[in-house]
Amino acid sequence: MQPLYNPEKTYLENLADGPFFKGTIPVRPPFSWKEFLGFNIASPIGVPAGPLLNANWISLAADLGYDVLTYKTIRSYEHPSHPLPNIAFIDAPDQLDPANLPDRIKRQNLPPTSIDQLAITNSFGNPSRSPDYLKKDIPLAIEKLHPGQLLIVSIFGTTEEEYLDCARLASLCGSPVIEANLSCPNVSKKEGNLFANPEAVEELSRKLVGVIGDTPLVIKLGAIPDQRRLQKVLTAAARAGARAVCGINTISIAVHPPLSHSRQTCGICGAPIFKAALAFTREAREVIDKEKLGLELMATGGATQPEHLKQMLDAGASIAMTATGMMWDPYLASKYHQGHQYA
Repeated sequence: MQPLYNPEKTYLENLADGPFFKGTIPVRPPFSWKEFLGFNIASPIGVPAGPLLNANWISLAADLGYDVLTYKTIRSYEHPSHPLPNIAFIDAPDQLDPANLPDRIKRQNLPPTSIDQLAITNSFGNPSRSPDYLKKDIPLAIEKLHPGQLLIVSIFGTTEEEYLDCARLASLCGSPVIEANLSCPNVSKKEGNLFANPEAVEELSRKLVGVIGDTPLVIKLGAIPDQRRLQKVLTAAARAGARAVCGINTISIAVHPPLSHSRQTCGICGAPIFKAALAFTREAREVIDKEKLGLELMATGGATQPEHLKQMLDAGASIAMTATGMMWDPYLASKYHQGHQYA
């Protein structure tokens, strides 16, 4: 399995020279249109923040039939990536339970023999190109879309003001939808991760909505095993004016040996987090419906098979997304389109 992203190359090399794809573009079956956040989309299949580094990556994903495409998380200023390695294979258990995680997971040198065993860790440090680059590249990415496709721009900040500045930048670039990545550790001084703090989520979301106006705001969440806390977070997001939530992000665990002295923990992606993502989807849908929050639900995490995307939609997701899966199997969306009809 040769991925679109070459782990042996740096982030900037992958951005400049990738994606590394030598296949043919598949023929799509007839569209089955769906309304999402006020946009008509050709299907509910997409790619979350992560793999789509710039307009070239967006263009390939669009050609391959991924219809809701997220531009990799940006900052309001240029920021470098962590040095290599950024991606490593891991020897993970079958599935990770966010409420009962192991102390650490071992790295392994060899890739898995099949995609259903694909388990990686990633550590990039949320790199970002300069505002001048983004002002040119994000509009170019929008131009690369086909009818029925939608671009979401993911934003990040280490402070509230950085989030707001980044939202202004994304708006200036013409972003149709903006996603605030709240699921990075150590960005809230109040309690734990920002995404799990209902008060912080509401405060920041309200200010972001004030900055971006009518542009739909998506909130990116990590796993929240405590359903009462999940209810509070979702209610807070809806009350603040967010239009959708997306989850889950990677699951952070100590990796041995670490990728570097300063990177003892990393985000786990791929097959081992699928059940956690599916559980989040079911629980979030239950809360959204019970509390009549009116939020759209975007599911992501561990989908490596077409059937996984269907399970996410069946669990109540409006949109089913794949990142690691599409990096190692670019035809994942096409396989889904060929085998399923949309509700």
